[in-house]
Amino acid sequence: MSNSSDRLHRRAARLQADAEKARAAELAEKARVAEQARVAQLAEQARAAEQARVVQARWSMMGREREWNTAGQVKADQAKVDAKFFDRLWKELTPAHRKVLKGLTYAGLVVGIPMVGYAVWHVGDPINYFDGRNTWNEMLSDLKDSAWDVWITYFSEVSPYWMGHASETVQRYLRFELIGMFDELGRIAVEISTTMSSLAWDITDYNISLVDLMTVFGPTLMIIMPFAGTLPGRAVLVAACFAFLKFLWGLIKELISKMKALDGKLQALNHKMNELQGLFNVGDNKLHLKPVGSDVNFWVPLSKETQ
Repeated sequence: MSNSSDRLHRRAARLQADAEKARAAELAEKARVAEQARVAQLAEQARAAEQARVVQARWSMMGREREWNTAGQVKADQAKVDAKFFDRLWKELTPAHRKVLKGLTYAGLVVGIPMVGYAVWHVGDPINYFDGRNTWNEMLSDLKDSAWDVWITYFSEVSPYWMGHASETVQRYLRFELIGMFDELGRIAVEISTTMSSLAWDITDYNISLVDLMTVFGPTLMIIMPFAGTLPGRAVLVAACFAFLKFLWGLIKELISKMKALDGKLQALNHKMNELQGLFNVGDNKLHLKPVGSDVNFWVPLSKETQ
């Protein structure tokens, strides 16, 4: 009985040991598979990173080319502006303006007439600012084309055939200085173009608001004027004139505030342009030297040398 029990115990121990070995082998196999998967994942990530780096290097130049080529389409994409819009607006403003002046005079508010004249005097044709915006957009296109010409000419026609320290110096200047200055000029051109567009639309809004104000109050004052002979009628006329002047003053203040802000922005851009201008050679590229042989003291006649 004791021998049978011992055999059973040893058999159970062997079975337990075999099970532990099998489990250990299974865990080792799982660890090996997991390690292979991790190594494969790292290799795939490294390969993807390398491909991304190559693609980024390949497309960086093409991206700059697309940016400059896109700028070349600016002239064709300019917004169309109705050149006769201001003329039609002025034709509507003139009779309404006269009615308002007549109403103010009849109401005895002569002090409001200079304000009306000031408001009408600031009516401007926004086409000039739209043209200025388009001009700056075209300048931006030309600037991008020039930068691209410098870039592609050097790296396609000069750099492959010129080696050494001087070539590296020129490349660094071209990459980090000259092209950067072109980009900064481009940003300034974009800001000025945007400012000119804002000026144009602010003036357009002012013109339309003034015409609306005049065309509403002008006929209204004409309707009230026949009743101004009575005390209630005159009170209504004076109240209407005061309301008109209040709205007009608010419109003038709004225009002055916008013009002041845009003028400050243009001044800041002007200072930035002056600073950037010093980085470019804007001279005539001449050393102003005398022609060769013009100074007789630099040349000794042969007869004097033999003496």
